[in-house]
Amino acid sequence: MTTISKARFLKLALMTGAVMVGTVVSALAAPVELKLQAQLVWGTNEKVSAEAGFKEVDSSLQARLRNVFKWQTYYEITRKGFSVPAAKPQTVKLSDDCTIEVKQLATNRIEVKLLGKGRPVVTRTLELRPATPLVIGGDDKNNTAWFVVITQTDKP
Repeated sequence: MTTISKARFLKLALMTGAVMVGTVVSALAAPVELKLQAQLVWGTNEKVSAEAGFKEVDSSLQARLRNVFKWQTYYEITRKGFSVPAAKPQTVKLSDDCTIEVKQLATNRIEVKLLGKGRPVVTRTLELRPATPLVIGGDDKNNTAWFVVITQTDKP
């Protein structure tokens, strides 16, 4: 039977505990498939008739956008739900001119590449927060703007 000094026993116990804690923490922090929703939104100061087929975004998003940007009315052009696996980027076509590529970097961090007419426009690394929309956008013609609004959901 081998005897171990008290100091060596404590060192081994601490190392074993550290390995176990590290395993639990990495398992808890491991990325999972994200369920997201993307909205293509148009910002303008002009009223658009309902016959044009556009509907205004919900009042909470409208207020949030008005608080930051200068336009008074925001219309939803399209809305798509999608999932982003932990290891694979997901491409989502929002219109003929607008596509996003979303890659999961961590459980609560994503990289979003915004493509306009097939060309890269902007790449952003963003932190996901429950019930908080992430907004990426830019100016358009005639003193208007477009936005991509990404939110985390329960279903794709």
